[in-house]
Amino acid sequence: MAIPKKGSRNITIGAQRFRWVVSIHGNTANLVVELADDPGQRLQAYFECRDLHVRDASGEWKFHSQKQSITPSNVRRLLTHALENGWRPEQKGIAPFVVRDAAKVALTIDAERIDNRNIHPDSDTAFIREVARDFISTYMALSLCLDGDMHDRIMTADADARISIEDENMQRMGLSFCVFLDTPTANGCPVIALQCNEFPDIIEHYWWAFFG
Repeated sequence: MAIPKKGSRNITIGAQRFRWVVSIHGNTANLVVELADDPGQRLQAYFECRDLHVRDASGEWKFHSQKQSITPSNVRRLLTHALENGWRPEQKGIAPFVVRDAAKVALTIDAERIDNRNIHPDSDTAFIREVARDFISTYMALSLCLDGDMHDRIMTADADARISIEDENMQRMGLSFCVFLDTPTANGCPVIALQCNEFPDIIEHYWWAFFG
């Protein structure tokens, strides 16, 4: 049975148009993708992720569900990865192409695109800022909030301590990031801030149920 149009979204890669949908089972977000027209082999990808509370520009906390953590940019990276590694979306009658470590793939922020553009900070600032924002939102939703060791480091760090987030692709663009403990919420939940060092205005604040 094809993915229904209702509740699904479309995305185009090259000349191909795909339909995708996300469902939640426990702490896993399941992504299913197939061709929008005359689908063949499906792509199934599995993410571990958590519900988040994100502070917006006005200072209000907004609930961000696991389902919302799978963004179109995440889907685009996964589709590109799958197509380059054996997914045959036109072929019928074969088992789904499965990606089990989907968060790791989704965190590979446009490495090929970065290389092809020969990024220069003076002329590509807008693009670099876009990638920095994308990395922060993706890393937070799909990695940091599941990292128990990092949680312990943040909770036991000295006041005002910044903990570096290492990412090879970001370093190639001259970008670096840090995470730190910020002011708690009104009900005492610890708030984590993730910030780009080169663009300090690119910062996100979160809390999640991991902290109790």
